[in-house]
Amino acid sequence: MQKEILESLKDVGNGPIRRGPFFLKGEDEENKEEKDAMSKARESHLVVAALIATVTFAAAFTLPGGYKSDRGTALLAKKTTFIVFIISDVMSMVLSISAIFIHVLISLIHGLEWVKHKKIDEEAVMKLFGVATWMTMIGMGTMITAFIMGIYAVLEPFLMLAISTCLLGLSFFFLVYLVLRFILKHLKYYIY
Repeated sequence: MQKEILESLKDVGNGPIRRGPFFLKGEDEENKEEKDAMSKARESHLVVAALIATVTFAAAFTLPGGYKSDRGTALLAKKTTFIVFIISDVMSMVLSISAIFIHVLISLIHGLEWVKHKKIDEEAVMKLFGVATWMTMIGMGTMITAFIMGIYAVLEPFLMLAISTCLLGLSFFFLVYLVLRFILKHLKYYIY
């Protein structure tokens, strides 16, 4: 009897009012919450990737050390630290723009409802999201590397200041290590 009552209440929310006084939270409502959370996460990641792209773009044109006025070339172009700065900056730019592309692609997939019409699997969309997330994370690392190398290239004549600034910049990687270690330590309780 109780089973029949519960079965009859399942479609209460499907009438013209949509939610009656006996509304039961079903799979559709849970999926909607999950999709909303994922959409907010994608938006946040998109903003971060766009900020990285903006910063690295600006850094490429405001080179550390400035330009030679007669030819417009970089003053520090032959220094190893400057070369590492340029390579890191370009890597960060490419990774963040690639992440932006993937996020736009995911929005397009959801906008055209390819997942709903089974043209693409939700698991594939989640894998794309994971790739974009890793690209953004690596882009952060290459951006901080570019920052450290740019600072060192400019401050090299003041060696103690250059080294201390670089060590402060490298603390980012130590912080990432600590956070990942913390997450993995607490994640194992949920895996087992």
